[in-house]
Amino acid sequence: MNMPTADAVINPRALILLLSIAGTRVNLTPLNDALTRVGWPSFNDGKKALRQLDEALAALGITGADYALTRAGAIEQRHVPSLVWFEANTWVIVAIKGTNVLLDSAEGEQRTIPLAQIDNAPTIWIKPRLNTAERQSATRPAMSLLLWGLARRSWVLFELAIATILTSLLAIGTSLFAMQVYDKVVPSFAYSTLWALAGIVGVLVILDFCLRVVRSHLLDRLSTRLDEEVSAEVFNTLIDVRLDARPAAVGTLAAQIGGLDAARSFFTSSVLFTLAEIPFVALFIVMIWLIAGPIAWVYVIVATVAVAIGLLAKTYTGRSSQQQIENNHHRNGLLIESITGIESIKVLGAEWRFRERWSTLTKEISRLSLRIRSTLALAASAAGALSSCAYVSVIVIGVYQIEAGALTVGGLIAATVLGGRVVAPIANGLQLLAQWQIASQSLVAVDKVLLLPREHVQGGGLLNPAQLSPSIKVDRVRFFFDQAPVPVVDIPSLSFVPGERILLVGPPGSGKSSLLRLVAGLYRPSTGQVLIDNVDMAMLEPECQRANVSLLPQEVQLFKGSLRDNLSLGGRPSDDALLNVVRLLGLDSVAAEHPKGLDRPIAEGGGGLSVGQKQLCGVGRLLLHRPNIWLLDEPSSALDSATEKRMYAAIESMLRPSDLLIVVTHRSSAVPFCERIIGMQQGRIVLDGKRSELQDRARQQATETGTI
Repeated sequence: MNMPTADAVINPRALILLLSIAGTRVNLTPLNDALTRVGWPSFNDGKKALRQLDEALAALGITGADYALTRAGAIEQRHVPSLVWFEANTWVIVAIKGTNVLLDSAEGEQRTIPLAQIDNAPTIWIKPRLNTAERQSATRPAMSLLLWGLARRSWVLFELAIATILTSLLAIGTSLFAMQVYDKVVPSFAYSTLWALAGIVGVLVILDFCLRVVRSHLLDRLSTRLDEEVSAEVFNTLIDVRLDARPAAVGTLAAQIGGLDAARSFFTSSVLFTLAEIPFVALFIVMIWLIAGPIAWVYVIVATVAVAIGLLAKTYTGRSSQQQIENNHHRNGLLIESITGIESIKVLGAEWRFRERWSTLTKEISRLSLRIRSTLALAASAAGALSSCAYVSVIVIGVYQIEAGALTVGGLIAATVLGGRVVAPIANGLQLLAQWQIASQSLVAVDKVLLLPREHVQGGGLLNPAQLSPSIKVDRVRFFFDQAPVPVVDIPSLSFVPGERILLVGPPGSGKSSLLRLVAGLYRPSTGQVLIDNVDMAMLEPECQRANVSLLPQEVQLFKGSLRDNLSLGGRPSDDALLNVVRLLGLDSVAAEHPKGLDRPIAEGGGGLSVGQKQLCGVGRLLLHRPNIWLLDEPSSALDSATEKRMYAAIESMLRPSDLLIVVTHRSSAVPFCERIIGMQQGRIVLDGKRSELQDRARQQATETGTI
C-alpha cells in the first residue's frame, strides 16, 4: 500500500505532462503562479485538491474539465493519463499494459512496474474538455449524411436537376429574343418576324411555367419524404439509446431533437433551387462574354464580392448561432424542470430564482437573435446593392461599347437579361451561406443524439433464443458513469441461480440500482460480462432481454392514457389476467373512484394518482408481464405496511418456482420473503449469505460483545 506523505504536493511539471498528453498546452510559470494563488494541491487534501486544481486551470483558460480522486487500481487504459503518488513523488500514469503500468516522472525518468504495486496509491484523474471546434471536428456529420443519403436514393433530385437545366436554357432563349428584336426587328419594323419570335417565346414561357410548377411539386414530394423518414429515424434512435448513454438533461435532449426542424426547413426550402441554379452562373457569364464581351467581367467581380460577403456573414453568424442554440437548450431544460418540479418550487418559494434564470436566458437569446437577424439583413441589403451596381455598371460600360461599335443595343439588352439570371442565384446564395451556418449548428445538435450508443447494433448478429434459464452470472464487472475513474459497480464475481429470492441491501449510492440495471441489460458494463443462462447479455436482442428480465424502477412513470393502458403497457393481457392483478394489488379501489373504471383517464406523469398508487401500477405491469427474472428497486417505499404486505403476497402468488427474484429495499418487511441477503457498499459486495446464517452470525456477535 502506498500512502501519501504529510506534504504530498502535486508536482506542477507532472501536471503539465498530463495536460500535454491530453492535448492541452500549459507553461510552467503561469501554472506556478495560478497554483500559488489558489494554494498548492496535495494528494492528502481529497476533494479540496480537486477544487484547487479546477480553480488554477480555470485561471489559465482551461474550464469545464472533469476531475476525480480514486486509487490506482480502479483506473483503466481509458483513464490514462492520471497523476499518482508513488515513492514520495508525483508520477504520470502514461499507459497500462496488461498487469503492468508505465509511469513518467516528468523529470526525464520512466518506469514500468506491476499495477498491483500501486493498487492503493492515491490517483487524480483529469480530463480537459474539447472546445467547440474540436468537438465538431471529432463528430461525424451523421445528420447531414442521413439527409443526403435519403435524398440520394430518390429520383427526385435527378428530376429537379433536369427541370432546373431546362428552365436555365429557356432563360437564354428569352435573352436572345430581346437581342433579335432590338437588332433586327426594330430597325426595319419586320412585324412578321416579331410575331414569329413572340410566338416562339410564348411557347417557351408556357413551358417554363410548367417546369416551375413541376419543380415545386417535386420539392414538396422530397420535403415530405425527408420529413417522414428523418423524423422516424431520429425518434427510433432516441427510443433505442442505451440508458447509460442517455444525457441526464432531458430538456436539453428535447431541444436537440427540436433542432431537426430548423435543419429540415433549410434543406426543403428554395435552397435546392438555388443550389441547382448556381452552377449555371458560369454558363450565363460565358454567354454574356460571347454576346457583350468585357461586360462579363462585371458579373465576375460581383460574384467574387458576393462570395466574400457571404463567407464573412457565415463566420459572424456562426459564433452567435452556436451560443444561441446552447442558450435555447438551457432554457428548454429550465422550462421542463419548472413544469415537472413546480410543486417543489412553490413549496420552497423559489419562483423568483427560476424567473430570474428564465429572464436572463431570454434576454441573451434575444440579443443573439437580433445580432443574427441584423447580419442576415445586412447580407440581403448587400445583395440588393450588388444587383443595382451590376445593372448600372453594365449600362454604363455598354454605352461605351456601343459607341465603339463592339456591341449592339440588342446585345446590351440581352446581357442585362442574362445578368439578372447571374445576380439572382448569387444574391440568394449569399443569404444561404449565412443561413447554412445556423442550420449546420442545428445539425450538430441532432448529431449528438444520432451518435449515442444504441441497444440494437446493426450487423451485430444478436441472438434471440426461444428460452433462457433464469440464472445470472456477473463476471469481473465494472461500471463507470461518464468514464469517471471511480467505478459505481465493481464486482469480480457474483451468481444468481433459478428459484432464488434475494434481498439486496446497502446505503444510498452503494450501487444497488446500477447493479439491477446491469442485470436488466439497461446498462452495459464498462468491463466484464453479465451472463444470463451463460450467454452474454450484450449478445442478446433487446426484445429477448425484455421477455426474460423485468425491472421495476424506484420511480414509476405513468403516461397519458387510461389506467388500463398504463397497466398493460408492455402487451395486451386478457381481461381475466388484468382483473386478477387489479384485485391482488387492491387497484380495484383506484378504478372504482372513477365512473369509467379501468378506463379512468391518466394525465401525463400520472397526475391525479398518489406516489403509492403509481408504485402499485408499476408492480401491476410486472405481474402482467411475468418475466423469468424479477428485479424490484424499492417497490414499497411509498406504501403503508398493510398495502406492502398485500403487494408482496401478490408477487409471491405470481412467482413460478424457477423464477429469480431480487429485491432492493431499506425496509425490513421484505426480509422474511427472501432467503439470501447481499450487501453492497461503494459498488462492491461486502455481504453475501443465507438469511438464517447471517442472523445467527449477528446474534453470536452481539452475544460476544455483550450488546444483548
